[in-house]
Amino acid sequence: RDGSAPYDSSDRKPSHYKDIVKENENFKSYYKSQNILSDSEFETFYSALQTTLPSTFRITGSRSAAVQIREFIENVYVPEMQNVIVDGEKYQPPSPLAWYPDQLGWQVNASRAILRRSAEFKKFHKFIVAETEAGNLSRQEAVSMVPPLLMDIKPHQWVLDMCAAPGSKTAQIIEAVHANDLLNEEPTGLVVANDSDYKRSHMLVHQTKRLQSPCFMATNHDATQFPNVHVHKEGEQALAWQFDRVLCDVPCSGDGTLRKNEKIWNDWGNGAAIALHTVQVQIFLRGAQLLKVGGRVVYSTCSFNPLENEAVVAEVLRLADGALEIKDVSDQLPALKRHHGLSTWKVMTKDGQYINSVDEIEDSRQRSRFPKSAFPPANADSLHLDRCLRIYPHDQDTGGFFVAVFEKVKPMTAADRAQIAKSEGKEVSWAEVEKAEAEDASLLESDAKKSKPDVPGIKEAPFDLMKPDNPDIDEIRNFYGIEADFPRDQFLLRSEEVAKNRSIYYISKSVKAVLEAPDIERLHVVNTGVRLFVRQGSLVEGGCPFRVTSEGLPMLERIISERRRVHINHAELKTLLTQAFPTIDEFEPATQTRLAEMERGCCIVHIDLPESIIPMTLPVWRGKTSLNVLINKQDKT
Repeated sequence: RDGSAPYDSSDRKPSHYKDIVKENENFKSYYKSQNILSDSEFETFYSALQTTLPSTFRITGSRSAAVQIREFIENVYVPEMQNVIVDGEKYQPPSPLAWYPDQLGWQVNASRAILRRSAEFKKFHKFIVAETEAGNLSRQEAVSMVPPLLMDIKPHQWVLDMCAAPGSKTAQIIEAVHANDLLNEEPTGLVVANDSDYKRSHMLVHQTKRLQSPCFMATNHDATQFPNVHVHKEGEQALAWQFDRVLCDVPCSGDGTLRKNEKIWNDWGNGAAIALHTVQVQIFLRGAQLLKVGGRVVYSTCSFNPLENEAVVAEVLRLADGALEIKDVSDQLPALKRHHGLSTWKVMTKDGQYINSVDEIEDSRQRSRFPKSAFPPANADSLHLDRCLRIYPHDQDTGGFFVAVFEKVKPMTAADRAQIAKSEGKEVSWAEVEKAEAEDASLLESDAKKSKPDVPGIKEAPFDLMKPDNPDIDEIRNFYGIEADFPRDQFLLRSEEVAKNRSIYYISKSVKAVLEAPDIERLHVVNTGVRLFVRQGSLVEGGCPFRVTSEGLPMLERIISERRRVHINHAELKTLLTQAFPTIDEFEPATQTRLAEMERGCCIVHIDLPESIIPMTLPVWRGKTSLNVLINKQDKT
């Protein structure tokens, strides 16, 4: 949906792609009739759709290396790539996206395929792949970066991404919640990323794993039926969780991606927009229900079609009955070129006829395909639909996108009313709230059940909290010199064989509160927690059996004491990475002395490199006479 597949995934096209002609008269006629642009500007828009989409990526803003990576690109790759010519065509060097904050969004006017296969881009492509794997970059389409930015997320906020896979926007959300990481502050916020497809929810885990957030949970639910979970916060009464920010980046027909998904030129039709309209309304409405009063929900699609955009917005505003207002965000991202939302649009039948209402359709089967909410409401002019954002490809060389930002201004659900009662010091009856929540859910139930059949749940390995007095915690803390005030009650086990404590994960207070909910069984959690320690297969006499994981290293290197740290130089790094088990006497005398002072077991190795290069640390096993770097072969290369 947002073009955020792994950077080095295959771009090979099926053989029939070579026959695609980038023309579709039905598309052109339909959108001209919608008056999305003036006649002259429409031709510029249409021509832009026929060109190849540039490659874009973000520098992870929550990482200490962000400025160094940006300066490295500016000082190394921009000068080096001034005169790149591939197949007779000259390509511009990387350049920052003018509207993205702090020059952390970048663009290269070459396709992914050109970047991957051209010798002229080989060095730059290798850099992008390596830094993406390290979590320092995210390859993402430019317009896909807009919704998370407009959510205006703060580190203390609870955020829900309802249709999250493949995860590029979720990664942005995680970065925003971790904005204060450079101050060594663990966020009090929470990121819940949901997807209705089980396999896609695991793709989501892979996409976000490199960011290693203890505040992150991946879930697998039909977004229209996302469950209420009653959470205790700091000893208070358990109430249905509500979110400060919600993203509804809904499934859509996707014709805004024509520059990337060329097959749409052959397949385009209006039927997908009509078919998806109702479920889009249901997802957006459920997102609004889960939002706190005063919170912000963002609705987005990669479609140009008003049936999926303004028509959905108008219907949810009607159902919300004054509880939602469209926000004017013209002051946010001021350099982003955008167009106003539409206040009127046309609905077209299968045979190409435009109709003003379902009553004009004689065939009852055809009539049932068109929800009344697909048509412009009589009060459209008063809904401020002009505050919606339409992003077109010709404005700043991007894909197409629709975004609308809303604030919840008054209670809409039983959960809202319960939260207000609690803030006024009143006792809330859980039974009464449950009854009212069921009534709220009835707004969604009938259409949701039509759109998706029930499927049997998939059993996950359990998430079990470690008891704070578990002796393994003391052993780890003492061996690695972790301060006593580091939380003991936020460790998690993920195994059927809990007694063995093979892998130990760390979770934030917010995730812990959710996992301790009295009705947590309602929530299908696919993944949560950062894996910090893994028990070695055999115990080490005089040492600690738990080793540091590479994914846990970014967190642990801030809290592990000097007693388990070693500094090496660039030449020693080469020895460490090119030999399977280099002996200790192959290293510099100072390194040998430092290692001799250590008990056997895991330690953190710092590589002393020139200041212009991003700092590097590695988990290493210090054996009796040799060392073993604890990363996989791909990371070594």
